[in-house]
Parts: sequence; C-alpha cells; structure tokens
Amino acid sequence: MKKTFKKMLGRLGLGSKEAVTQPSKQEKADIIFIHIGKNAGTQIVNLSKQILDMSGTNIQKVKHDVRLSQIDPELPYFFSIRNPVGRFKSAFYSRKRKGQPRVYSEWSEHEAIAFSEFEHANDLAESLFSKGERGASAMAAMQSISHTTMHQIDWFAKEGYFLKARPPIWIIRQENFREDFDTLLEKANLNLKMSDLEIANDEKQAHKNDYSQVPALSAKAKDNLALWYSRDFEFVEKCEQWMRDNA
Repeated sequence: MKKTFKKMLGRLGLGSKEAVTQPSKQEKADIIFIHIGKNAGTQIVNLSKQILDMSGTNIQKVKHDVRLSQIDPELPYFFSIRNPVGRFKSAFYSRKRKGQPRVYSEWSEHEAIAFSEFEHANDLAESLFSKGERGASAMAAMQSISHTTMHQIDWFAKEGYFLKARPPIWIIRQENFREDFDTLLEKANLNLKMSDLEIANDEKQAHKNDYSQVPALSAKAKDNLALWYSRDFEFVEKCEQWMRDNA
C-alpha cells in the first residue's frame, strides 16, 4: 500500500526531493529600509539598487506590513516620513488610478465604494467629521483606501521609545529628500554622495502623481486632515527634532 502511495506521489511530482521547491535565499541585508507607504519608497528602492552595484552594500526593503518590532535588532535601518496632508493626497490619487502607471492593483470592494462616493481627495477630506451619513461615509472611506488608513507612527507599534533605544541610521523626509539621503549615505559610511547617484524623474519610475487637473485641498480639508492625522503630525515633529539633535 505504501509503495502504491509513493508511486502516485511520484507521478504527481510530489514524492521526490527534487520536486520540492526550495525558497530562494536573499542576499544578506546590510541595512533595512522600513517601507512606509507613499513616502518616496520607490525612489529609495531605485537608489538602493545603484548603491548595491557601486558599493556592494545591500539595502533591503521590507514589505509594507513589516514593522520595526519584526526586524532583527542587530540590523541597522532607516525609514522615510512625509507631511501627512501630502501623503493623504498622494495615497488617494494613487489608489484611484489603481497604482498605475507603474503597477496595477485592482480596488478592493470597499475601495470601489469609497471612490464612487468621493471623486476627489478634497471631497473626502472636507466630509470628515460631518454629521450624518456623509460623515460616516467619509470615515469608512478613510479606513478603506490603502495607505490613507495607515498612520506612519503605526510602523513603530510596541517600540515607542525607538528613537532612544533603537535609533535609525537616519530619517529621510520626502520633502527634503536629496539632503537627507546625502546625510544617510554619510552616516552609513557608504563613501557615496547623491551626486554619484541618479534620481528617477519620469512618472512611472518615480511613481509620481500629477495633481494639475485635480482640485486643491481647501482650508477646511487641511484642518480636518490635521485632526484625523494628529498622531502623525506629532510623530513627524518628534522625528525632525531627533534629526536636529543628531545632525
């Protein structure tokens, strides 16, 4: 009976060691990049590939859902931050385009409802905290659209004292990208400068959004977002203070 069963497995390609697919081993990471969505991650990955080619240093990007608490404490790391209002706008239109042109990711059922209710980022932001069904729908949309639902501070859950107990090599501000990345290269002792690297400028490579045809965020929208993302505004400020203290 056992021999018959083994023969059946063999015919299916399941009975031999050769049929077992071994997971490919990644090159050992030298530095970890914590990938907080919509914070210039695509640009950082582009530069990381160049750094690997030029210096042999492997900067390994982890998946969006990987938090600092899940990363080997022996590995040095860095991450990027962004003004929460700009991050919200970028996230809204990136998902409205389903990630195109760089990638294509179909809406979830809940995202489809959200974009049917709110055509523009300003519509959604202005509706936050409204009374009645409109306000309820805005809250549901914020919790449904990828990246708008995630706060930057959440990547450091369970490690609230990380800036003291487990500080990064450096932090990259999306709005101050070149200068901060130059500082990262210096602090990581990579013997490279931004002038040695090539920034991606086209929309697809850089994963940029074009806002020329969309309504600007109103004062009310910005005030509502400041309230919604109040933890992130405080988080960004604390990160910037750490950068000033450690410059």
